[in-house]
Amino acid sequence: MKHPVVSLAAVLVVATLATPARANKADELFRQGKRLMAEKKFAEACPKLDASFKVDPEIGTELNIGRCYEEWGKLATAYRAYTDAHQRAADAKDPRTPKIQALIAKLDPNVPRLVVRIPEGADHAGLRVTIDGVAVADLSAPQLVDPGPKTIEYGLGSGPRTSRLVRIERGATAEITLELAKPKAAPLPDKLAVTAPPPPAAKPASAPTSPGHGQRVAGVVIAGAGVVTVGVSTYLALAARSNYDAALEANCMGMTNACNLQGLTDTHAARSEANTATIIGGVGLAAIAAGIVVYVISPDPAAMTEHALYLAPAAGGTGLAFGGRF
Repeated sequence: MKHPVVSLAAVLVVATLATPARANKADELFRQGKRLMAEKKFAEACPKLDASFKVDPEIGTELNIGRCYEEWGKLATAYRAYTDAHQRAADAKDPRTPKIQALIAKLDPNVPRLVVRIPEGADHAGLRVTIDGVAVADLSAPQLVDPGPKTIEYGLGSGPRTSRLVRIERGATAEITLELAKPKAAPLPDKLAVTAPPPPAAKPASAPTSPGHGQRVAGVVIAGAGVVTVGVSTYLALAARSNYDAALEANCMGMTNACNLQGLTDTHAARSEANTATIIGGVGLAAIAAGIVVYVISPDPAAMTEHALYLAPAAGGTGLAFGGRF
């Protein structure tokens, strides 16, 4: 019976001795972190304070961790340290709780946010997303991140992963939409019931084309072609006139009887172009006239009635009269 008592006493002695040892180690790490923070060596100071907190998780130590990361510029990390310290203080009814809340409220507008969006209808079963290597548990809320470039990696299950780089500034909110494929449509069954197509609807009988319709259409087409031809002729005539005036100005001193060899050549070419435009214009006018004639002489359906011949007693009863419409 003496051995268990001796063992228990030894455990109590070790535990009693270990507690001051942990406290001393935490104090030493804390002092080193504070000294480095005063020297603005945040990259060394903040890990020292983190290590001190892990050995002895005191609220004051965590507040200094938040301050260290805030001065270093890692605002989201500082925000998380402050909020955790606030929760510990509230649970312990610590009088520093309102002060910590004020620190959080002051820092909050400057903390960058990153919104990760999933395309509507995309297949995201087994989706895994990390930001700078840290897994994201809830994509429905904006993620608090430190300012600077952020590496977002994502993928489905154990499949290939996609990496995207997003730069985000202090106090800004950035968005990224993940490129995810939509689920494939279910394959159709091998055999499908064949349904006979409905019989085509009977086409209504078309009304007979009125006499002269085609002739009137032809008249409109001919006249329209004539109008286009006249337009081309006008364009060519204006171009020829412009070329003629340019030749006179450049090589004829503005006079028709003072042209050099180049001026004679250019003015002759311009006159040829003008003659061609005149011929084309004449053809266009003739086409317009022909189209009008074809349209005008087309038969009038109202005047097309059935031919009839008749015999009738002549006036005065002296014989028969022959008549009709043709």
